[in-house]
Order: sequence, then C-alpha cells, then structure tokens
Amino acid sequence: MSQKLNVTNVFFVAFLIDCIFAMLQVSSVGRLHPPFALTMPLGFVICGCCLLYYIKSGCYSRGYILSATFVLILMLVGMIRGIFSVEGYWGYKGWVSCVHCALSFVLLFPFVSPSIASKSLQLWNRYIFPVFLLFGLWSLPTGSYPFHIPFIYYVYLLLIPIALSNHKACLIIIIGTIFTLIAVENRSALLKTAVAFALSVTLYLPRAIAKISYVFIHFLFYIIPLILLVLGLTGTFNIFQDLSSDEPTEITWSTTDLSEQEGTPKLAADTRTFLYVDVILSAIEGDYVLFGHSIGRGNTHSGVWNQDLEGMDSSERLMNEAHMLNIFTWLGILGIILYTIMYLQSSCLGLFSSKNRYVPLIACAVAFHWAMTWLEECPSLKPLDYALFLLLGMCFSPKFRRMTDAEFKLWFRSCFANPNELTAYDVLKRLMLQILLTKAKRMK
Repeated sequence: MSQKLNVTNVFFVAFLIDCIFAMLQVSSVGRLHPPFALTMPLGFVICGCCLLYYIKSGCYSRGYILSATFVLILMLVGMIRGIFSVEGYWGYKGWVSCVHCALSFVLLFPFVSPSIASKSLQLWNRYIFPVFLLFGLWSLPTGSYPFHIPFIYYVYLLLIPIALSNHKACLIIIIGTIFTLIAVENRSALLKTAVAFALSVTLYLPRAIAKISYVFIHFLFYIIPLILLVLGLTGTFNIFQDLSSDEPTEITWSTTDLSEQEGTPKLAADTRTFLYVDVILSAIEGDYVLFGHSIGRGNTHSGVWNQDLEGMDSSERLMNEAHMLNIFTWLGILGIILYTIMYLQSSCLGLFSSKNRYVPLIACAVAFHWAMTWLEECPSLKPLDYALFLLLGMCFSPKFRRMTDAEFKLWFRSCFANPNELTAYDVLKRLMLQILLTKAKRMK
C-alpha cells in the first residue's frame, strides 16, 4: 500500500513540475523555456508512474479497461520496433518525442481513481492557476493561446451547471473563454469551447430527453468522421477543401520564435488535405499500411511542411497535427482500430453504465475528442492531455459511474478543497466503507 502511495505522490510532484514547464514553454521569454534534458526524463517519470499504478492496482486484470491494455501492448511493441529502426542522435531524440506522444494515453490509468483525479485538480486550482495569473499572463506571446489553461477550463466548462456554484471555477471559465476569443485564429480552441458549452447546456434538459440526446450525439461523433473519411478517400467530397476558399496553405515550421514563423494559416485555410495525402501515399509506398512504420519513424512528405532541424532527415515528418495520422504511421490500420476501440469502450461504458447524469455527458465529450483526433489532438504530455485522458478515465472508472448525482457534486466540490484536509467526499467514502464492513460482519 505504501508503494502505491509513493508512486501516487511522485506522480503529483511530476504533474506539478510538468504543468509549470508547459507554461514556461509557451513564454515569450526564450531563456525561460525548459531544456529537452529536463522535459525528456520528466515525461518518462510521468509515464512510469502511470504504468506502475496500472500494474499495482491490477488494471490489466479488469475487463472494463481491456481495450486500453491492448493499446498499451501494441504501443510497447511499436516502441521496441522503433529502437531498432532509428539511428543517430536526432533519430533517437525524435524517438523520445514520439514515445511521449504515443504513451500519453496512460494518463487515464491513475485518473480512473476519483481520489487521484480530485487531488490533481486540487493541486492545479491551488498552485498552478495562481502561478499562471501572476506569471503566465504577461509572458505569453501576442496572439498565443494558453494551452495550459484547458486542463481545467474544458472540464469546468463541460460541467458548468455545477461549476457555477464555485467562484474559482467561474473565474477559470471566464479567463479561459476570454483567451479563446482573443486567440480567434485557433480554430480548434473555438470549436472545443463551443462543443463543451453546447454539451453542458443539455444538463438543463429533463433527464429522459437528455439521455436520448446523449445517445444520438455520442454515435454521431463516431459516424460523421468515418463517413467524411470514406468520401475523402474516394474523391467524392473533401470537407477541408469545401470549407476553404483558398488553396492549401504552405507553412514552414522552424525552431525560431513563434512570432517569427511565416505562413500563418487563415481561419478557413485548408491545412489538412496535404497531410492526409502525404501520410497515405507514404504508407503505401513504404508498405506499412497494416502494422505501421514503428514509433520513432515518420512519413515522407512532399515538402509543404518542412522540418527545419539541423541533422534531421527533412524528407520525413515524425509527427502530424492530426493524431490519427500519427497512430496510422506508427501502428498502421491495426493501431487505428485498437485506439478507436479504446475510445469507444470508454464512452459506451460512460453512456450506458452510469447512475448519474454527468458521466454520460462526459462520454459524449470523449466521442467528440475521438472525432477531433482526425483533425488534431496530438498529445505530448501537456496539460491539455491531462484533461482529455481525465475524461476517458472517468468513463472507464466504475467508481465514477456508480456515483449518484449528489455524490458526483460532492466529488466536484472536493476538487477545490485543501489537498491536506479531509473533504466531504472523503468522509462519504469512509462512511460507505464502514457500512459495507458492517454488512459483511452481519452476514458472517
């Protein structure tokens, strides 16, 4: 038991440091950017803690998380394949970056526990958010979107009917919305904010109507991307080109400051079609459609996106903005199928096996984020990924799904308590445990 607690504590410390590093990374002050030598081992510490929790809590033996286990096995095989397929300093540095991105889903394992999820939010509310207000606001580049806010912003916006009862949650929602509107060129931020707000409004509907709406919305998010993908591959309809009045925008990414990058895309520009073309043609030419190119290897590209990194092969792009394209490149069609099953199992459990009305809402958000993986959602152990996999973990978790509406509200309120104090949710857990022990003694 003590080992489990130690692993959890290490995870919390690494979580705090990683969130601070994420804030520094987007700072306009270049000297504050944390070096790769610090962020690389920190990422492995976080992944290691999640995997240790997975092993010590026996998640691998539980059917409700079976799909995530299969994804983990496939990821580990892809990592091993990648070790033998890359070479040189830049090759292994790219492998490390890809591993961080690929393994980010293991964050869902600790978040299956309501107490770990609650204490993570407590730490964020108590330490990280005030630090951002004191430091992050003035250090952000002009027009930059603070990706370290959404960890709590999207979660609270999604649960806005109960978040409105807490002044700190309201403040976070207001600040997050203001930054979203300021960084209007960030299309995905606007879309995610709109969808989260629209979903939260359904909590005001009568329970029976809301339940029917959730089922419809949930499967709609899974069906529409597949239909659009088939239409795009067959050349019948390309939604990216149809929504854009311009030709695909040419963008050159470099290691220079964000403000010095050229070719910033317009709000309606098509920045995805050529990515799909490059990734699919590369897989066909390289003959790795079924099992992928291994983690650490990328797809060849036409030169529209140029990785201007000294010593790297400029003809191979290690990662793309659309995460499903990364899964396809690394693990092939098999990886896409297993990754989709993981999302589908999580959202279906949350939708159909919950006693409260909040987890089914979160299940719809999980389905939406799966749809977004075809556009972006490229995880890299950043605060936004904590939010995403917190949602998946909550849907997987039997404890979250067994909560009543009142118990879920108590859990939410515990996210704003002092981490060292006993919350109402903790008291409730102890009471329930005492009741179960009393019943067990009577049965004997």
